Amino acid sequence: MMGCFAISKDITQKKSRDPFFDNAKFFLVLLVVFGHLSSMFRTQNEFLNVMLNFLAAFRMPALILIAGYFSKSFYKKGFINKVIKKTLFPYVLFEIIYSYYNYVLYDYDTFQLSLFMPTMGMWFLLSMFCWNLMLFIFTKIPYSLVCAFLFGIGIGYVDSAEAYFSISRTFVFFPFFLIGYYMKPAYFHWVKQSYGKIISITLFIFCLAIFIVLDPSTMRMYLLGKYSFDTIGHSALYGSFFRMMVYVVMLCGIISFLPWVPKKQMFFTPLGLRTSYVFILHFFFIKFIKTLDWYAAGSVWNIIVIPLLTIIITFGLSSRPVMFLTRSAIECKFVTKNVKKPYGSVNKAA
Repeated sequence: MMGCFAISKDITQKKSRDPFFDNAKFFLVLLVVFGHLSSMFRTQNEFLNVMLNFLAAFRMPALILIAGYFSKSFYKKGFINKVIKKTLFPYVLFEIIYSYYNYVLYDYDTFQLSLFMPTMGMWFLLSMFCWNLMLFIFTKIPYSLVCAFLFGIGIGYVDSAEAYFSISRTFVFFPFFLIGYYMKPAYFHWVKQSYGKIISITLFIFCLAIFIVLDPSTMRMYLLGKYSFDTIGHSALYGSFFRMMVYVVMLCGIISFLPWVPKKQMFFTPLGLRTSYVFILHFFFIKFIKTLDWYAAGSVWNIIVIPLLTIIITFGLSSRPVMFLTRSAIECKFVTKNVKKPYGSVNKAA
């Protein structure tokens, strides 16, 4: 989204894209769709609740880290214009569209529009705009990563930062964007080795133990990153400690995920270039599906239907026809007839 909403190409990137990152983005956005479809049933099944918390611990942080990795050229001319086109333009447009969609779908008495309080996943676009601009400041100060984590913890003291302009989430998740910015290609080398999976399994067990022991509802509020410590019901001191622990769990979750991402080009690899389409547009389906009687009933069939819907929505929204119809709105671009393919033959390994 912008390379996962990437604004510019990594200066270290080769002429041929590394399929690892596009594969990772594809799986992560698929997990985002699955999480949103499954969220209603988390309280009905303890195992599902734990697993959804585990998925939430790394899917957005990993997407944000990858976006930061592809934002190394933020200082180049034209950057501000690009970031506005890739984030603020679709944010304003789809805030208006989704506000009207809610008005019609839920039969509200009045049409309500607030550009200051992002609806559902639109916070990501607004935060992405802020993260890219924050690079101008944080890359100039010493111990920038430490400062980023301190701000992420400290924002929990501010009750008013919960909703307006996505301030809380912007500061809570910014450390992952900054980590991605500082990462070099060599840092990802270990995930392609056999021992990477051994480390992954160890960290998965550690994360799973944490999620089983701690209260799922409290953990979820911290994972969302939008609530103050007071709203959660914790003191400033205890909340600070808890958020530090959640940061550790998120980092472990990212590390446990990466070794399982395919390193070579797969049939779905090109779809990793279109994760922004899936992320922005899938809320139309999420909102509609949640109004259906069979979904609200929460029958056992949802165990089969939800994964199937996840696949259909993800592949459908990342298809070329959808890109052709919506590219001007999502990327502020007009589709041309000759679209360059970033990959060669599907059989060619990167």
